[in-house]
Amino acid sequence: MAAKDLERLFAFLPTFEHQKGIRLFDDLAKDPANAAPILQELLLVVSNHDDPQLHTPHGLLTLEAGRDLLRLTRPPGGLGLLRFLVLYNFSLQKRALTPAAVDAAARAIPAASSADMERAYRKVVHDHMGSKAGALLARIGLEDGIEAAAHLAIRASLDELGRLGHNLAMAVAYSEVASTLGLPRGLVPLANLGYVQAVSLQGVRPIDIPILPGAGAGKPDIELLGRLLEDWEFDRVEEILQALAFEGQAETAYRPLLIAASAEPGFLGHTLSEVHAARLASRYLTPSENAWLLWKMYRTLTTKFGYPDFLRLGRPELNDRASPLAALESSLRYKSPPAEETVRHALEAEVPLDDILAAIVDFYGQWTVGEKEHTISYLNAVLQTAKFLGKEEALLPLAIGLSKLPF
Repeated sequence: MAAKDLERLFAFLPTFEHQKGIRLFDDLAKDPANAAPILQELLLVVSNHDDPQLHTPHGLLTLEAGRDLLRLTRPPGGLGLLRFLVLYNFSLQKRALTPAAVDAAARAIPAASSADMERAYRKVVHDHMGSKAGALLARIGLEDGIEAAAHLAIRASLDELGRLGHNLAMAVAYSEVASTLGLPRGLVPLANLGYVQAVSLQGVRPIDIPILPGAGAGKPDIELLGRLLEDWEFDRVEEILQALAFEGQAETAYRPLLIAASAEPGFLGHTLSEVHAARLASRYLTPSENAWLLWKMYRTLTTKFGYPDFLRLGRPELNDRASPLAALESSLRYKSPPAEETVRHALEAEVPLDDILAAIVDFYGQWTVGEKEHTISYLNAVLQTAKFLGKEEALLPLAIGLSKLPF
């Protein structure tokens, strides 16, 4: 019966029949094992999000952020967030692409070299030819793999990162979903990414990113990078970023910038979200591209670096783990005590960071206000950054983020 009920729910997801769909979801959610297949199907369905009235449709950005949040916990935790994502799905206008239809359109494109395919993709994106861009990107995914298609799209987004970094964030989100779904289902987000880029990047000329010969003279030293940034000695920063990029440490190189963006997250958290997207993008980019993007980000996004001393953790306290987590829930529910205090106490009481992050995700279902799309994206950037920074520096993104997010 569960398999048939799942199929019925999946049939409802592309429609606007939210009442029937959510009733069926509530029944299926009684078995936590159904959460994973429901989330996978949501990713496929929402990758078809189409809203011609919005220059930046947030549908898949929100779903992908929600998926990342749900990976920080496990059922029955997170079911409140998953329920919201199901309801949110029903509000979205969608295209009707299927893996089979995208596959057929992609295979109708004549065979060509990878270089010719890439040039053709950039041309149709520039000329606002969405259907052709989608088919070409899917063809590249079929021929060379999803990562090759993702690299091309993310590289294209570097030509114009977009207002508040949306072009980069969109390219990363669609690429991550395509990678998660795999072939053939991942063809749908790839095709829709081509369609989206043909809108957001139309008329944008490719910029030249120099192909660097190697790591150069800089040292791949993240601690030195942090000190130079705090002292505003930018004449030595670029060479260190280049060295880190060529040593395969591009993700690590974002650490000082993530700390800075956590302290000043920007309008609705977009600055932190942009740096978070750039960190994820580094997995798809070449060393030269990573060095270029790192230098651009460090030069343009913020002017203050360094971890605030007042948010450094104190000596470990010998407390039970239940009490700090209960206090944290009070912070989420009532804003009292402030999150800075309760998260600090939990970390100093040796509550595992993973348990703190999971507790925040699990509480999401009780949030009743806020612009959900931006709330979920910012919350995800906060929690993923906290996890990336680790216990000793997680307090900064958590204290600032939880104080700004609506409950």
